[in-house]
Amino acid sequence: MRTLRVVGAIITRDGCILAAHRSGAHGHVGWEFPGGKIEEGETPEEALRREIAEELSLRLSTMWFFDTVEHDYPDFHLSMDCFVCPLDGLQEPTLTEHDVVRWLDHEHLMDVTWLGADQHVAFQLGAFWDEVFSPSHL
Repeated sequence: MRTLRVVGAIITRDGCILAAHRSGAHGHVGWEFPGGKIEEGETPEEALRREIAEELSLRLSTMWFFDTVEHDYPDFHLSMDCFVCPLDGLQEPTLTEHDVVRWLDHEHLMDVTWLGADQHVAFQLGAFWDEVFSPSHL
């Protein structure tokens, strides 16, 4: 089975995280942490900055590593490096790859149907919300 190396952004603002809904363009329909493939010669951080600029027209400055999620889909294995990315209050996402985004607080984190790998990240965030989003981290 082939392995895809990707990155995902846990974009945070005002006590919420950004969830993005992907239409069926790539064969997967559901909610995800935005991001994408790591191109040859890129670090995960460089790939994430590029992907978020392309997908949402957002500029990421600060980010810190959260976890690497390994997940098997029917036709490939996904290895996704996830980073927490605080967003300043002046930027708003512009959708180019997604049909809608939602800002979710801790109470509503599981109100959406996450894609498989992203669901693992959402569960972890839910379990460790206060630690992940403590002022010392952000």
